Order: sequence, then C-alpha cells, then structure tokens
Amino acid sequence: MKPVLPFRALIPVALAAFALLSSPAGAQSAGTAPATAAPPSDFTPTRADVERDLAAWKEAGLENQWSSEESPDINSPQYVSDYRKYMSTVRTGDMPASQSQPASGSQRRW
Repeated sequence: MKPVLPFRALIPVALAAFALLSSPAGAQSAGTAPATAAPPSDFTPTRADVERDLAAWKEAGLENQWSSEESPDINSPQYVSDYRKYMSTVRTGDMPASQSQPASGSQRRW
C-alpha cells in the first residue's frame, strides 16, 4: 500500500468538516455578538463630549495602561476592572453634562 492513499481518504473528511464548521450554524450569530463602546453612527460628539470621555478614560486609569509601546493585556483583571469603571462612568452619565446640550428628551447617554 502506498503512503499517499491514507491521505487521499482523509481529504473528503477534512472538506466535510470544513464545510460544516464554516456554515452559518457553526458561525457566531449576530445576536450573541458582544456590545461595543461605539456610539450610534448618527451621533456627532461635541468638543465637550470628547473632553468628558477623555476625562473618564484618564480617571479610570486606562491612559496609563496604554502609555507604553506595547499594547496592554486587555484580558487582565486590572484592565477589565478599569474598563468597566470607564464604561460605567460614560454610560451612566456620572460626569457633569455640558452647558451646550439642550435638556430635551433627545439627550444622549454620554
């Protein structure tokens, strides 16, 4: 028996496994994708919004973690904790609102 024959028998199995894993059932659905910190596409931040966001970033300690040449370990407990602190500050509006924003019902979460 030639040594190439067992490999030829594995090719259909490998192709079938690839087809199964690359199908929509094997892929992550859009409903379970993690949420990001990106604002809606129709949102145009004001200078005050950007300054508040930067202040929250610095206050949470994330600026220090990104200050070196290397990227921080975003899965470390310290980074996750700092990022959660930043997100809670940005999303809950713990920072003072800017004077230029109207007090209407169209207020944003920032």
